[in-house]
Amino acid sequence: METPMKILLIPLDDRPVTYSYPQLLAKLGGAEAIVPPRTMMGSLSRGAQIDELFSFCEGCLSRNEVDAVVVCLDSLLYGGLITSRRSTEQVKTIQARLDRLKKWKELSNKPITIYAQSSIMRISDNYDNTEEKEYWSRFGRELFEWSACLHRLASGEKLAPGLLESLERRIPGDIRQDYLDTRFRNFTINMTVLKSMEDGLIDHLVFSQDDSGAWGLNVGERDRLISVSQQMSLQNKVNIYAGADEVMCTLLGRLLMAENKPSLQLQFSPENCSTVASRYEGQDIGTTVQAQIKAIGLNINDSSNTLTMIVHGPSERQGDHITLPGLPDFSNIDSSKAAANTINLIESAPGFVILCDVVYANGGDPILMEQLIKRPELLKKICSYAGWNTTGNTIGSALGTAVCTIAGLEINNKAVSDSQKRSLFTRLVDDWAYQTKVRKELQGEPSTQKLAELISPYIKTVSAALGFEPSVRLSFPWRRTFEIEIGFEGG
Repeated sequence: METPMKILLIPLDDRPVTYSYPQLLAKLGGAEAIVPPRTMMGSLSRGAQIDELFSFCEGCLSRNEVDAVVVCLDSLLYGGLITSRRSTEQVKTIQARLDRLKKWKELSNKPITIYAQSSIMRISDNYDNTEEKEYWSRFGRELFEWSACLHRLASGEKLAPGLLESLERRIPGDIRQDYLDTRFRNFTINMTVLKSMEDGLIDHLVFSQDDSGAWGLNVGERDRLISVSQQMSLQNKVNIYAGADEVMCTLLGRLLMAENKPSLQLQFSPENCSTVASRYEGQDIGTTVQAQIKAIGLNINDSSNTLTMIVHGPSERQGDHITLPGLPDFSNIDSSKAAANTINLIESAPGFVILCDVVYANGGDPILMEQLIKRPELLKKICSYAGWNTTGNTIGSALGTAVCTIAGLEINNKAVSDSQKRSLFTRLVDDWAYQTKVRKELQGEPSTQKLAELISPYIKTVSAALGFEPSVRLSFPWRRTFEIEIGFEGG
């Protein structure tokens, strides 16, 4: 039996989707994941222990314990995704950490492949400062609009008379300056990371664009990174697209299937859903899908009999299971026609099915899932399902799971079957049962007891449908209802 590839994983933070789920995918793909202790990683209220994190990684490399590294640079450079937006550290401090990273390949006596992710700092259109600097609760939407105005002006667009001046009167000058300084610092580091590709530091790089609109300083930064990467002829080594939390899943899939990548059929249900705007991404669903397929390195082939990717989407506008104060309620969409069509596509698919559920942001489609969960024979055809958060999160994680599954099957790894059931169980319970059904009943209160009571019937339903009855632990890792953790007893 082949010695499993040993992959050092440095996640974005300690959330289940970024810390635990990639470990499951590595196992699914027949690899051994080596991860820093969870207590070392960044969380909602604290940054990662950066020096300890570096020491852990450098120790693994110098002892020749790993064959490859998948690293989220936000953790090593800033202390995590949240900290990258909140940190007040100077460029020179961040640069010193990047210089330390540049020595990693010299530490090992064997060739090391390094895949990396670095985020383009998001700009959210709300007053929620849970993941932002304190002033976002007072000026969040104004900063979003101001950023869009600056980008429009830089692009030669005309603004409504007095709009920019009005926004700048409403946002104190010191806050505008702090926001610009933080953006400039992070962008400067991203440009430095990109230019380090010439030195062979990173073998494949993803710049992920977290929550975004069509206009904003973050969009301008993305366009600049694309332009420079093209000038450097790095189109095959650098991907820049909408996403964040799912990127490690994508990079794992790309790494484990570096050779003999399968092709896939791509089906949209309904066909026009590819042109529907994708929430929080500033683009349509089809653009996100194409970017995610390119990022993982697959090709579309209409005659493929190995993988069929079904994008189950909305016909007019993408819904959202989260309703923010002052915004329209899109939590109830009639997807019955699309659901019937999606069921037919699953039935007729010649091989494995990747089911990407993007009718809604922040959860699965209840109409589809309530039909599908009654069809165990169809669930057996689905090698990966996702329906969480943004379209990019869903597409990337579903693709990563599917590719890791195939990679594991190719080496005939006995752990694949169990890992695949755990993966599908996790996504069905989290993305459908919790996000779609249970979360709204909690009314913002992260009560573990109430969670267990409400979700128990759904867990029984999913277990029966999959023929898989694990003993699970449920918790709120960040003490909020945005995400839950589904842990399996015994590992």
